[in-house]
Amino acid sequence: MKDFQMDCVNIETDVLIIGAGPSGMWTAKHLKELKPGLQVTVVDKAGADWGGLMTMSEGDFDAVTPEENIDEWVKDLVYYWDGLCDQELMETLFRASYDRLCEYEKLGCTYTRKEDGNFKGIPQRGLDNVKLCITKVKGTGGEDMRDSLNKEMRRLDIQRIGRIMVTELLQQDGHITGAVGFHVRTGQFYSFAAKAVVIACGRGGWKCSYGKNTSTGEGLLLAYQAGAELCNMEFAEVWNVPKLFSWEGQTVLLPLGAKFVNAKGESFMERYSPVLKGNTDPHYTTMAMAMETKAGRGPIYFDTSDLKEEDREFVQPAAGWQLLNHNKLKNIGIDFFRGTTEWQPQILSSFGGIVADAYGRTKVKGLYAVGRSRFLDAGVYIGGFDLSTTATTGYLAAEEIHQYLQQEGSAISTQPSKEDLETKRSLLSEQLQKTGVNGKEVLRKIQELVLPYNVSILKSEKSLNSALHELQQIQKDLLPEMGSGDAHYLMKCKEIEAIATVTEMFLKASLMRKETRGGHYREDYPQRDDQNWLGWIKIRQENGNMKLHLEPVPLKTYKHPVERYYQDNFQFPKKA
Repeated sequence: MKDFQMDCVNIETDVLIIGAGPSGMWTAKHLKELKPGLQVTVVDKAGADWGGLMTMSEGDFDAVTPEENIDEWVKDLVYYWDGLCDQELMETLFRASYDRLCEYEKLGCTYTRKEDGNFKGIPQRGLDNVKLCITKVKGTGGEDMRDSLNKEMRRLDIQRIGRIMVTELLQQDGHITGAVGFHVRTGQFYSFAAKAVVIACGRGGWKCSYGKNTSTGEGLLLAYQAGAELCNMEFAEVWNVPKLFSWEGQTVLLPLGAKFVNAKGESFMERYSPVLKGNTDPHYTTMAMAMETKAGRGPIYFDTSDLKEEDREFVQPAAGWQLLNHNKLKNIGIDFFRGTTEWQPQILSSFGGIVADAYGRTKVKGLYAVGRSRFLDAGVYIGGFDLSTTATTGYLAAEEIHQYLQQEGSAISTQPSKEDLETKRSLLSEQLQKTGVNGKEVLRKIQELVLPYNVSILKSEKSLNSALHELQQIQKDLLPEMGSGDAHYLMKCKEIEAIATVTEMFLKASLMRKETRGGHYREDYPQRDDQNWLGWIKIRQENGNMKLHLEPVPLKTYKHPVERYYQDNFQFPKKA
């Protein structure tokens, strides 16, 4: 076993980026383009070039092309998110989206174009304007994006260090000045001195899928403990997924004629949404799936039998992990594109994130948030949105950080005291060598309290309070007793600590929002309440306590009024 006291690595850099996914790479890439001599360091708890969850994606991308109207796209999201849309933020991001898509294409990624030369877009979720631009080769789009950005990292000679778990941000006089952490294999203690720190490591989650087992919320916890606000924590990404093997692409398949059916073979979404039917957000579908199962009409299947032959050829994966899964299904007698496969709801990650402006600035000086670590979505999801916003938020944050360092960089002192570093190193050393409760047991207990339908999908005050009580017992009795014994399992313990905090935020914010809106459904408050709840629930740490408050949507200063609600397309049961 390695001892922290014996191994210490100190690194000085201008900008420290925590997270080697697309948003972290876009930030690093553009910073080095703006100032080649800038010292930029990217760290990640996984391999330095793994590429984040982008690797598991289709590679499809939301972009407002020159012939389209940005205002119309923003209005679509105001409608889609039931009013919880930061209109100024989304306008800024959409304005940067087309250039980022073109840049991906220049880097070697391929997208389908129409005969007139414009990108081919597929309409999303029954919206009038929002479309995603689709990759030309199915199955490798995300891998191609990862490879193209990794090539840029090497070309720009950006320092990247893998297998580093960051455990705490350093501050002096209310200003972020770096971070500390450890190597998850060797146990070496790492200290980073930096003039700006970027959180780019994704959302919180519950390790319920091998495709989403890395998003555990440690970046959110770092920001929260440093004084930043979090938002949208009551919204969770509850996906509909195959019972056998993972899949991507229903965003494309549903508009082409695929549908969800119950055990009776009924296309049940018409019961809940006569207009949109199945061509909607997965969160509304999973609500319906839960209600169908509760009514005894489960299990639920995904039916592709009505796809046209030319569409089948277009969407079948040609390579990558999806081709692997497609072949696995065929080996057991299932053709994904010519029949039915059993599907189920599965909670994956939180939609909540760090509060930041369009350029990534948080309320903590020197701390920035990009990509999936920051709050954007309001509980429902558009295909291609994450790949678009990871690129745009990373690019725009680089612009702001560059300007910030030009104005204030020379005045920022980033040297932590040796005594402070020694204290932090000793604490981690103790945790590294501690034996105790197996972290996997603690994680399983948290999963068991949040996974049930009445907590993750069809919420109620009774079920949420029960889950919160269970969580508080876990936090009191089990979290402090977790043991590691080596650096790898210390990383797992740190992940579980973050998962517990994200879960607490999810439960408390879900209890606070006494209405149904977007992907948040309360059985005891099944109607939308615009008078009391047209606003964001924001969370901050105050004197060691978790404080929640509602911030109303500033309708008077926004360009577009809230006149339509996506939720009104659905006929879910109303309170008696």
